[in-house]
Amino acid sequence: MNEIGCTFCRIGSEDPWDQVFYSDDHSVAFLDLAPATLGHSLVIPRRHSADIFSVGEAEFAAVGRAVHRVARRLEDRLHPDGLSIFQSNRAAGWQDVFHLHVHLLPRYVGDGLTPPWTETSEQVNEISGLAASLR
Repeated sequence: MNEIGCTFCRIGSEDPWDQVFYSDDHSVAFLDLAPATLGHSLVIPRRHSADIFSVGEAEFAAVGRAVHRVARRLEDRLHPDGLSIFQSNRAAGWQDVFHLHVHLLPRYVGDGLTPPWTETSEQVNEISGLAASLR
């Protein structure tokens, strides 16, 4: 963790705000300083990588294992009613800190959070054609 000017690299290496609560050889988890819910956490890789397109499968799998461990810890300690997990890439994908990260938001009945998108009414044949192009 050494990308100059990267806030997440700084948190992962220095923990300046005492928010890190999990780390392993590949990943670090910390509480969000502007939480959407109680326990809102982020998991990042130790190596600075801008987004999912900048890491290999093994490195992303290591982040995924940390996400699972953090999810279990949030469940055991905070007892939320649910859990939402988000991972965004690039500005158009709502990424605002350009160090790969996964948000874990413990959810509570009545927490007021709503999905950030609305459903579209795609026709079945359009979806089928898109699926075919992705195969």
